[in-house]
Amino acid sequence: MTMRKRKLTDDEIEAEILADIGDPSAWEQAIYVPPSKSPRPAWVTLGRHLELSARFHVLSVLHRFGAEATLTNAQPGNVDITVVQAPGRAITIDVKTLAGTSMWLVQPFIARKHHYVAFVLYSRKDLDNPVATPAVAVFPSVRLKELIRPKMGKVNIHAMARQLGVDDYWQQLVAHAA
Repeated sequence: MTMRKRKLTDDEIEAEILADIGDPSAWEQAIYVPPSKSPRPAWVTLGRHLELSARFHVLSVLHRFGAEATLTNAQPGNVDITVVQAPGRAITIDVKTLAGTSMWLVQPFIARKHHYVAFVLYSRKDLDNPVATPAVAVFPSVRLKELIRPKMGKVNIHAMARQLGVDDYWQQLVAHAA
């Protein structure tokens, strides 16, 4: 018969850690990671930083219009920004980033009422220019879903805007207080 070790509760684990906190012999040697000898390539972090920049750009424009908008982090359902239009009425925005192209590789997304997909397009020549303003195209997710299918491959955002007939991207996001 084998003896199974009893699983400790969170409180018991915390008590053991607090008991050993002042005893250096209770801890293993710290791991040392030497600095890299080569610089990190720009492509490693460019996408992640541009995604954050794109979200803040959309948020900034919404705030300039006076919208009550909030950046969300790690929300399910592709929600990057929430805009409160009136008590009990809000919209959500999924921000997608395109760098150096206006072609979007179609990926599955959630389509629902009061949910929009904002495409922030950074031109190739302006990627290193911090004062350049990216182009933005915003579509209602339900109308966008009606036009595209995941097997379409790539879709031109400018052509999609003409097809959907969306003229004023921002006005559809900003509430007119009654």
